[in-house]
Amino acid sequence: MDTKKENWLKKHKMGVFVGVSAVLMLVGLSYAWLQLTLRGTKELTILTAGSLELELDDTMAGGISFLDAVPVSNEEGLSQEGYTFTLENKGNVMSDYTIYLDDLDLAEGQNRMSDSFIKYQLVKNDNEVDLQLLDKTGTVPNRVLESGTIAPKTKYTYVLKMWIDENATNEVMGTMFKGQLRIEAMQNVPKTLYTEIAKNAVLDNIQSEFVTASTGIDFSNVSSDTNGRGVYTFSSTKDEKFPVHYYRGAVENNNVKFAKLCWKIVRTTETGGVKLIYNGSPDANGQCTNITGEATQIGTSKFNEANNALEYVGYMVNNESDSTIKGVIDTWYQSNMTAYTEKLEDAIWCNDRSSRVDGSTTYFGAYDRTIRSHSPSLSCVNDIDKFTVDSKNGNGLLTYPVALLTIDEIRLAGGKNVDNLSYYLYTNQDWWTLSPSYFEGNYASGLIVNSYGNMIGNIIGAQRSVRPTLVLKPGTKITSGDGSMNSPFVVS
Repeated sequence: MDTKKENWLKKHKMGVFVGVSAVLMLVGLSYAWLQLTLRGTKELTILTAGSLELELDDTMAGGISFLDAVPVSNEEGLSQEGYTFTLENKGNVMSDYTIYLDDLDLAEGQNRMSDSFIKYQLVKNDNEVDLQLLDKTGTVPNRVLESGTIAPKTKYTYVLKMWIDENATNEVMGTMFKGQLRIEAMQNVPKTLYTEIAKNAVLDNIQSEFVTASTGIDFSNVSSDTNGRGVYTFSSTKDEKFPVHYYRGAVENNNVKFAKLCWKIVRTTETGGVKLIYNGSPDANGQCTNITGEATQIGTSKFNEANNALEYVGYMVNNESDSTIKGVIDTWYQSNMTAYTEKLEDAIWCNDRSSRVDGSTTYFGAYDRTIRSHSPSLSCVNDIDKFTVDSKNGNGLLTYPVALLTIDEIRLAGGKNVDNLSYYLYTNQDWWTLSPSYFEGNYASGLIVNSYGNMIGNIIGAQRSVRPTLVLKPGTKITSGDGSMNSPFVVS
């Protein structure tokens, strides 16, 4: 520094003071607020709260204190000892944290120094970082020096150095900086898939961002940017312990990677589980990028070999022998999924064979609800049609907890008996649902989603695509991902 500048600074004293006070606010299971204040005693001070331990090592008599500070070069600023503190997580869960630098009150008559004159460096675990001016960190109370996540049994050591930038102008004269560190830490409780879905859900019987009608979604029409795109709460379940939430329309954030395979979230269940439909294998980068084509299915099958009697619409014929498609799905499950059965819910799979006769035609319940009256339901009329593994909550006839989507669920998702190429269940393939359509003459018909996204009836003996569906247990946790194709939810 030149002599002229040095003499000017001696005449016009400036102050910079970083207080040695620090506050830890930990929001954990107890939601308690805890405060720790260091007063420059040169003692090692430790505060333990929940699963975090904040350790502040005040090795300097007054912390970082430049009561008669002058602008210095970066080299001189970095040569100081700095203020050392450590953050340690001694618990068993991940924790998010943020390190703030707050302003402290100045004495009467003192003027606060502009952040644009203060240079600082914060080093973590001896990793050098770029120097920055303090005004790049935000403004109080959100002046952030650092934020991140600390794993269990991990310790971070920080060194903070601050000085007046050598390029400070005359405006720095007669001003002072005085502040304190504040560390906010929050236990990073693992997110469940259900709660992640629920937080974005809106009621389906009101006007919302992608629903223009004041009465909510119109199920007599397909999904669209004015008739539903996103996550919705089935309004009839809104007061239940676990309201049912479902995805609708051209969504791209319902991708899940589970059992080394890709899936699409369809809806949640009445118990808090999450129903998924098969969507193929991850690509070479581990992403779930399948949208259309054969990659979205496990193969093709007839629903049943025979279709000349009413009973062939059953997932099990007369609830005694497996349908053709059940045999295909069970074989696939046995080869790919048995190691994951304990993670699955024994949900109800409704092969609704409630019916009415009109002339020579027998129409099944799902046909009437979704094709004639546009009123999808998640109820199952007959207990005998509630396919489950355990007889406690259904007919107990399944070998494995897996089956197919119902046409009602596809209606909620945005399908209708017209073409729809713009919802997440469209694959440009014809694929089977679990729902019977009608029986007429010698032909039993089941409902499918066709290659145009249209919900239509199809002869049971036709060869169509198979997309297995399963339900993750309530409480299934997300370990990573945001649900996008490039970053699907990964569940444990």
